[in-house]
Amino acid sequence: MVAAAVTAVVGVVVAAMIVLSGDGGHPDEWDERVAPLADFVERERGLAFEHPVTVEFLDADGYADAVRIDDGALTAADREAMEEWGAVLEALGILPAGTDPFASTNDLVDTGTLAFYDPVAEVVNVRGTEMSVGLEATLVHELVHVAQDQAFDLTAPLPDDSTGAREAFDALVEGDASRIEMAYVSSLDGDRQDAYWDEYSTAYDESQQGLSDVPGALQALFAAPYVLGTPLVELIVDEGGNAAVDDAFAEPPASSEHLLDPRSYFAGDQPVDVDQPDLPDGGDEVGEPGPIGATTLYVLLAERIDPLDALAAADGWGGDNAIAYDDGERTCVRADLVGDTPEDTDEIARALRDWAAVGSPGAASVEADADLVSLEACASQPDGYTVAPSSRGLDTLGVPAARSQVMVVGAQVQGLDHEDAFAFGDCVVHDLPFDTLVQANEGDAPPEVAEAVDATMQACATG
Repeated sequence: MVAAAVTAVVGVVVAAMIVLSGDGGHPDEWDERVAPLADFVERERGLAFEHPVTVEFLDADGYADAVRIDDGALTAADREAMEEWGAVLEALGILPAGTDPFASTNDLVDTGTLAFYDPVAEVVNVRGTEMSVGLEATLVHELVHVAQDQAFDLTAPLPDDSTGAREAFDALVEGDASRIEMAYVSSLDGDRQDAYWDEYSTAYDESQQGLSDVPGALQALFAAPYVLGTPLVELIVDEGGNAAVDDAFAEPPASSEHLLDPRSYFAGDQPVDVDQPDLPDGGDEVGEPGPIGATTLYVLLAERIDPLDALAAADGWGGDNAIAYDDGERTCVRADLVGDTPEDTDEIARALRDWAAVGSPGAASVEADADLVSLEACASQPDGYTVAPSSRGLDTLGVPAARSQVMVVGAQVQGLDHEDAFAFGDCVVHDLPFDTLVQANEGDAPPEVAEAVDATMQACATG
């Protein structure tokens, strides 16, 4: 289950989405409301549809029925796997003690989404029965997934089916769709763009209210493929257009490190192979061993320590391997991590020690030398120690996302190479106060926030 810790949310989402049985049939023509959007996707994405697919326009109740997992449909094995997954995320500090992972996942796939494409049934399900500019943009996103599936087969095994590779592939899929969605919004006239952003803001606020009981770190893992995948794909497009994105589907990114630091993707960096930690005497293995990954390392660290310190540690991630076990009282995780350099390894060790010091007393320990960091972390102690729920994780995800977004500006607008564009983005997130960055990411920030962002970008561009 440690192997699923990085993409468990996405994995459960996919399990919830693929609930229909495809019979191989499909409509001869697009729904007349969808046809112009399909034409836009073909032109903008450069992929021709093999055939139309059905689009189901559902009210809120119908959409919930389509995406939420029915508690009664879970087998005993499903329940056990969900409980184990939750315990692993609790040990890593991503879920507070007492969180119901099943309820949180259902809220994410329902309240946290507007539509989904089911590649098995070849059906797009969308929340909404009346066309609006926001619904049009949402459909463009999902139609890109249809085009991707017909061109590249989204259900096919990956060349590298490791956890990190799966997470990186999800980011490629979502980043590609999100950038075409934004291209559609940019193609609209001023009034329709204003209407879109008004609709987006309302939907975002409603979503945040509906997800108030879902821990922010869990929301961050769910959102990472979208917010980190989009700038990565934009940089790929800047290198070679749609053809370069097609090449990326043929040879996908290898790890979540490519999401935090896009330079590593273009450099072809591969994760370091790390031996599986030993299972302690008397421990019963939980799930499958595998990596935590750079993105989850950042999310769990940033939940407790300064996000810039967390980002510096995650930037230096070179590879890891982890195993989960039950010691009879609680679920624990053993993870061995290495940095890109000995200095990076030391930085990861410092960050994890700071992280452990903020958590449940005695629940985590860190040992390190110049070559390896060993973490042992357990779920909340039997005395009932708990951590209060927090929305912090989702806010802190905005730091690496903003850095990559500014990197895109540096590459596409200023013509900087990847090293200089990355340094530009890194300067901005270090010089801009965290609270200001959070406000800027919320989309309805007051004018002084936009002025602060502009001033910081200008200073970093010239200095």
